[in-house]
Amino acid sequence: MRNKFLNHLIKNGNKKTCEIILLKSFKSLQKNSKKCYKRIFKLAVVNSTPIFRIIVLKKKKWKKKNKNFKEIPKLITKNPERISWSLKYILNSAKQSSFLTFSNKLEREILLNAQNKGNNVKKIYDLQKQSVLNKRFLLLFKW
Repeated sequence: MRNKFLNHLIKNGNKKTCEIILLKSFKSLQKNSKKCYKRIFKLAVVNSTPIFRIIVLKKKKWKKKNKNFKEIPKLITKNPERISWSLKYILNSAKQSSFLTFSNKLEREILLNAQNKGNNVKKIYDLQKQSVLNKRFLLLFKW
């Protein structure tokens, strides 16, 4: 799981800096909590795993009368794909928060997700609600 997280974190091929950021955030997690950082990280990933993903379909260009988009919920069946999406959600919310350094942002976001208080948990809950409301579009989607 660590390698997947590093792959999502890498920008411009700087793996060494990504590893440093990840190690700093894990060390600060270990210092600030009584539990092992691995358990906290696993709990954060489990709490932020989505079940549905919403795909936006655009109308074809030759039909210019209705420019509406259809949002179709897609069930994520594979476990590695769910983990990958949860890691992406954790990183995106850490990038959007306004703390000092990125390692501190990442640590804070992992702690909040482990406690079910993070923005990811709220986003996933809203996503599940939206997918249930749009479940009639599941008939159009080819499994």
